[in-house]
Amino acid sequence: MRTLLRNGRLAAGGRVGPGNLLMDGERIVAAGPELSGNAERVFDLKGAYILPGLVDLHVHLDDQIGRFELADSYLGGSRIAAQNGITTLCSFITQDRCRSLPQAMRDARERAARGTHCDLQWHLTPTTFEARDRAFLATLPALGWHTIKLYTTYREAGICSDDSRIGDLFRTLGPAGFGFLVHCEDDDLISGADADPSAGPQAHADLRPPLAELTAVRKVLGLARANRARLHVVHVSTAAAARALAPAREGDHGITCETCPQYLWLDPAWLRREDGHRWICSPPLREDREEFRDLARSGAFDVFATDHCPFCRGDKDDWDRRDVRSVANGLPGLGALLPLFWRLFEEDPDRAALELARRAAENPARVAGLWPRKGSLAPGSDADVAVVDPSGPEREVRSSLGEVWEPYPGFRTRVQASLVFRRGDLIVAEGQLVEADPGGRILPRFPEL
Repeated sequence: MRTLLRNGRLAAGGRVGPGNLLMDGERIVAAGPELSGNAERVFDLKGAYILPGLVDLHVHLDDQIGRFELADSYLGGSRIAAQNGITTLCSFITQDRCRSLPQAMRDARERAARGTHCDLQWHLTPTTFEARDRAFLATLPALGWHTIKLYTTYREAGICSDDSRIGDLFRTLGPAGFGFLVHCEDDDLISGADADPSAGPQAHADLRPPLAELTAVRKVLGLARANRARLHVVHVSTAAAARALAPAREGDHGITCETCPQYLWLDPAWLRREDGHRWICSPPLREDREEFRDLARSGAFDVFATDHCPFCRGDKDDWDRRDVRSVANGLPGLGALLPLFWRLFEEDPDRAALELARRAAENPARVAGLWPRKGSLAPGSDADVAVVDPSGPEREVRSSLGEVWEPYPGFRTRVQASLVFRRGDLIVAEGQLVEADPGGRILPRFPEL
């Protein structure tokens, strides 16, 4: 079916202006101000913005973290994502102590087969690196597996990598076709933090001090430069770390970084509430958020992502009140990506649309190895399209449809994904899911597992 979107404002090619877009089946055919043509289906957008379908590079779905199962399955998480203009999700497969990486991949595929409304890509977190493990990993880029995630913390969970291992993986697996996402908090500084874990939720920020992030960023950045590895630093939370990354991001050096809504709009005052444990995430919420928002507006972050990590209300409240480290560590965020990043630029809607198109569609697709198939409105790209109306009905920001504690209570927005197409299929109209059966696809191919 040919679908024409007319009388919109195209956010593509580094500019925003009046334009139309034509889709035929699963592909974009043409986009531009003078575009016309026959189509079986025509939508008059009345000046709403036409963006590539958003790509959330950093989500945790349908998995167990620590003691708890996450609150959102691929199906539930993809529903709130689609309703907010996201058409591609990049989640994680983490090898634990009890499973090989192929077993973890098989488990993730079986869970995803239950259904997703978004197309789905994964980052891999292997934890064993014997010769056969490395040989297996080297076969995966040809099948569409482009990224490995590493951690410089969480030693007790068995996923922490020291400098030697990180440098070795950069050197050996980078040339095989992998880029690397790295969670940067220095585990030695965290272990030696002079803070009392029984002092309540606010102690979480003292146990994981800002210097831990800056120290790890500097170390990992040096290792990436020395080994010419593609590096993406996830969930940057401090202005100091953002500034440390700035020189390396200039030019085509393969160094990128992201931040998330919680680090723009939440601060440690939320941790000081009586129910402050409900805002625990890592890195922790930080002070001086206006300065951080100014950095985001100035282009300090290549990617806007959410680090969506939702826990059920009962699980988030299930801690011993003696050690804040026993709290389920993470916040939901999928439904906040569109409204809370748009909010950064809301006084200039054209700029807001352009920034979202670049930092929540094109750039994350590039990091994930999916561009220009995803994150683009160019002819031949997947017909993933989000029509965004900044003057929709006022609503509460809702991060998840699951039984979670909302991290943005009282936050309201008028920004709406009024139409969302995934590979040409209309899946959302007026902010509501209209797809009866989930039609999202698993993007990478699986080896014989």
